[in-house]
Amino acid sequence: MSHLPPASTSSGPAPLCADGAGVYRAVFADGFDSMAISDNGLIVDVNEATLRIFGYTREELIGRQTLDLVAPESRPAVRAAIASNLETNYEVSFLRKDGSRFEAEALGRAVIHGGKLLRLTALRDLTERRSSAASLHDYQHKLELAMQMARLGHWELDVATGRFTFDDNFLRILGTSAELEGSRSMLAEDYAQRFIPAEEITVVRREIEAAIAAADPHYQRQLEHPFCRVDGSLGVMLVNISIVKDATGRTIRTYGINQDVSERRLEEEYRARLEEQLQHAQKMDALGTLAGGIAHDFNNILTGLLGHLQLAALDLPDEHPARASLREAGRAGRRARDLVGRILAFGRRGQHDWQPRPLGPVVQEAMQLLRASLPATIEMRTEIAPELPAVLCDSAQIHQVLMNLGTNAAHAMRDQPGLLSVTLESLAPSPDLLRRHPQIRTDHTLRLTVRDTGIGIADEVLPRIFEPFFTTKPTGEGTGLGLTMVYSIVQSHQGAIVVESARGVGTTFVIYLPAAANSAAPRANPPATSTPFEAFGQGRTVLLVDDDPAVRHVSERMLQRLGFTVTAFENPLAALEDFRRGPGRFCAVLSDLTMPGMTGNELAAQLTALRPDLPVLLTSGYVHKLSEQAAWSSGVKHIIKKPFEIGELAARLRAILDTVSA
Repeated sequence: MSHLPPASTSSGPAPLCADGAGVYRAVFADGFDSMAISDNGLIVDVNEATLRIFGYTREELIGRQTLDLVAPESRPAVRAAIASNLETNYEVSFLRKDGSRFEAEALGRAVIHGGKLLRLTALRDLTERRSSAASLHDYQHKLELAMQMARLGHWELDVATGRFTFDDNFLRILGTSAELEGSRSMLAEDYAQRFIPAEEITVVRREIEAAIAAADPHYQRQLEHPFCRVDGSLGVMLVNISIVKDATGRTIRTYGINQDVSERRLEEEYRARLEEQLQHAQKMDALGTLAGGIAHDFNNILTGLLGHLQLAALDLPDEHPARASLREAGRAGRRARDLVGRILAFGRRGQHDWQPRPLGPVVQEAMQLLRASLPATIEMRTEIAPELPAVLCDSAQIHQVLMNLGTNAAHAMRDQPGLLSVTLESLAPSPDLLRRHPQIRTDHTLRLTVRDTGIGIADEVLPRIFEPFFTTKPTGEGTGLGLTMVYSIVQSHQGAIVVESARGVGTTFVIYLPAAANSAAPRANPPATSTPFEAFGQGRTVLLVDDDPAVRHVSERMLQRLGFTVTAFENPLAALEDFRRGPGRFCAVLSDLTMPGMTGNELAAQLTALRPDLPVLLTSGYVHKLSEQAAWSSGVKHIIKKPFEIGELAARLRAILDTVSA
């Protein structure tokens, strides 16, 4: 705030207009500031500025008490100033003629005129200054709020002293305040040690040194680095650096605006992870689609292969030496069929099949798949205890758990020979296990252990391995979703997973799964063999429709072997046209599900519309939920999966024909 200059450096009365009338007019009469002369509190003269400010005429003011122009609350101070005859400088609330108020800075002192002691008072209206100050304060407040909302903070570094000075916003970003710190400044080294991660200190120091050494007085630089808050949490700070040079061109100060961009970076990272997750989901969907397509084609091939092998064996005498080779070929074909089923189970996503089932066969199948994908340098051991209770589970998801854990183990051992061991056993859960994992059943639990002799997991990494998208693998070698999916699947099965690891020793994952309620130990499934059959067709006619020549041919031979007469078609439209000419000729229909021009579901709907009691048996190399639902909606209740054998076909046909005859 500016103040009126004192009229004199002395404390006593000064002569008025000692330099003549010209000075009087320049200083008093025409002065910019309001001036008034009073005699013992009565106004004896005023200038034009006073008349303009107060709104009175000269005649109205001359002879008036000075205190009449002063607001009541300011009168004691004015009265004391007049009585003192001393030079005073104070702020007063005044009253205009219209009753409005204004604030003014008053400078009063005693003067001598014509031998009389008078008082000269100069006023400066503070309204505009106060308004400007209020506007400035409002602007500063808004700027402060804007900086807070944008998480901006200001700092300066005095190059000579090596001290930082921060504003309140900067300290707020750090999670502290001037009150807590005892000051708004600190040495640069102290700041670095407290608020910059150790691995970033050198980088930040080089940036500051580069700014100080810069020759360009308009030097500006932007960088981003992690920072530590007082509470120990980490954030990300965007820094804009500028410099100030003296007249010699030497940098004397660096300053900047820092912005806390932690949330923005987290959002960007989250968005990137979502995109990565979407891409991963799309890849898995594509894998499922690819697996389904391969399964359809491959199962058609296996249908012809297994069917002809079986028919060839049936055509030979029991003692013929070729029968043994045909049996072995049949076993190999069935193993191929099982392999396709496992690939489909692995590729299937979002289709859950929760059933009480033994885990042993699921573990064995998963280990067989893993063996084919792991390097020969990795030894695999599987130990499954006998007579284990069943578990309510989705076998495809358990497959996925074992595949993910096995793949991780392989990555941990890929540069050296190693051992991957999997054990499955039963145990009664301990009180400590139940306390840590209350979701586990108290009566019976299965323990699935996956152990490797790989490089192990670092202590600082171990707590984060189940976090989504967290991975220590190089870019392109992992999505960070594998162990997250494992954890999610185990949780959905009301189980628990525990991990132990030591660097250079290996890693052990232990999964606890509750046994299914009221489940006895299931008997192991017998090895796949041919289903026995006998001819029962009695010359009845079956309508056979399949666009694959090999499948159509072997199916026709099987039906003939079962005693049926066969009318076979490649084109479903041609089959429908023939059926219309005599619907009663056929005892049943055997049709492929997926065909060009018309699907098996559509054909079945057309046929049963013409003859509602017609038994229809659909075949498919890949049956999924949607195709099953479509079959049921078209009235088809029976689907047989390819590749099928003659005994299986005989059993299904007998069942549906017996249902019709009953």
